[in-house]
Amino acid sequence: MNTKALNSDLIEAMKRRLPQNTHLSNVLINILGIGKEAVYRRLRSEVPFTFAEASVISKALGISLDHLSSSSADEMALFDLHITQHQDPLETYYHAMTDLLKYYATVKNDPTVEWCTASNMVPHTFYMDHEYLSKFLLYKWMYQQVNITGIRYYRDLIVPDSIRNKQLEYIDITKSLATTTFIWDETMFLSLINELRYFSHINLITDKEKSILKEELISMIDELEDLAAKGEHENGEKVYLYISSINFEATYSYLQTSSLKLSSIRLYSINTISTTDWKVFEYHKNWIESLKKYSTLISVSGEMPRVQFLKKQRSYVNDL
Repeated sequence: MNTKALNSDLIEAMKRRLPQNTHLSNVLINILGIGKEAVYRRLRSEVPFTFAEASVISKALGISLDHLSSSSADEMALFDLHITQHQDPLETYYHAMTDLLKYYATVKNDPTVEWCTASNMVPHTFYMDHEYLSKFLLYKWMYQQVNITGIRYYRDLIVPDSIRNKQLEYIDITKSLATTTFIWDETMFLSLINELRYFSHINLITDKEKSILKEELISMIDELEDLAAKGEHENGEKVYLYISSINFEATYSYLQTSSLKLSSIRLYSINTISTTDWKVFEYHKNWIESLKKYSTLISVSGEMPRVQFLKKQRSYVNDL
């Protein structure tokens, strides 16, 4: 592959990474710190990007140079690992939330945006609306990491206001998306109940804390019932809720607009792996969409299965 072709492929890759109506020239001026005319010469392929410039662009926009130069590029994809580091988990969780919000902030006002999640665990969106439950999500992950010191009991974890604010910001943004679809594994609440029961049995959560967590769970189910009945958020944005008749092994999501294709998989409780590769997105979206064949729509319609599903979730909570 010659230099001109590589340069053209790099330019096309940059365009695909940017939101609609974003001027690539302005982005490159900020990233590379060079003048407007120098940027235009590169975009017209009169002057090729240097290796150093391409490397800076790759890091800033998440473009794989290996992918661009490989003869087998169609078989490769670049994934971002949003993994919370053990050395300072709260700090890295904060930065992971910040990075995630950047994607959503660029598309929240896009009328073409579509967000879909197939969940085998309670989605983060519903956790984060509840202070004790969102804290439990972090606590459970930190407890599993044996090299994190100072966090043994649930009460030992103090969630900074900066993280709480990020969580609330995430909730606000996701509720502003034009179209949202949830496909839920019918056992997703049961796994959370079992986790709470375990930590309660080994006395890491007090009876008082368990009581508050139960209250928040009931409140969450009430909110889900209201959301399912209306089929939309308070601001009128559409929400479609499905209950799957089959179980699936992980939580999968995609975020789509006319210019962005983001695929993600939930890992290790609070982490994700994601990519903006368009070919991966098509496989990812098709698999998620295929789950609807085994699922029942319970938003607005499907009143009987909705009542039965929520009744079962409340019984799980009451047995805690």
